Amino acid sequence: MTIDVNLHHADEDFFDNLDEIMEDTMVQMFILHPSDTAEIASAKEIASEYGSIFYSVPLHLQHEADENCVAFSILCDEDSSLLPASGKPVVIDESRLNDAVVYALGESKGIILNATREHSALANFYLALGAENIGAFDTDTLSTLSMDRIVLQSSYPNHDFDAITTAVKVISDAMFRPEQSIIARATKSSLELFGFRKS
Repeated sequence: MTIDVNLHHADEDFFDNLDEIMEDTMVQMFILHPSDTAEIASAKEIASEYGSIFYSVPLHLQHEADENCVAFSILCDEDSSLLPASGKPVVIDESRLNDAVVYALGESKGIILNATREHSALANFYLALGAENIGAFDTDTLSTLSMDRIVLQSSYPNHDFDAITTAVKVISDAMFRPEQSIIARATKSSLELFGFRKS
């Protein structure tokens, strides 16, 4: 099993095929990243109905969170100004990272979504890898990347869930490690980060 840390959008096809997705792939949990109050309300409703789906909320809307919110997200300058956040990990798309945000994140823990490089300055952040971004890492870079820094993303509906397996194979080939060990480590890291398992 693993956690899809970056489910872009849960559409009708996703819900129609959810049982099959969970049965046929390694993905058993999904994290949504709503960006406004309407999307948060939808994510809350979805998460309350499906025990396998959780979500983040932008820091400036953290008052909208309920028990199924597992992280804060940074989507705008207002969110960045509220750092450091406490109590939950932080998710941020790589495109929002700049020197000021990296400095503000400081000792925070979280995930860099759609990562295309290692970001050694954010040592407490995992790199979310999947079909959307695995091609940005050459074999030499992947071979030296710590398995303790990797979590997995589908970026569905841009990619299907089987694409996670393809990304894991690329990582496995570069690291000379079994695919199952990469999946297991990414799952453990995700569970600990989101508070489902004690570290």
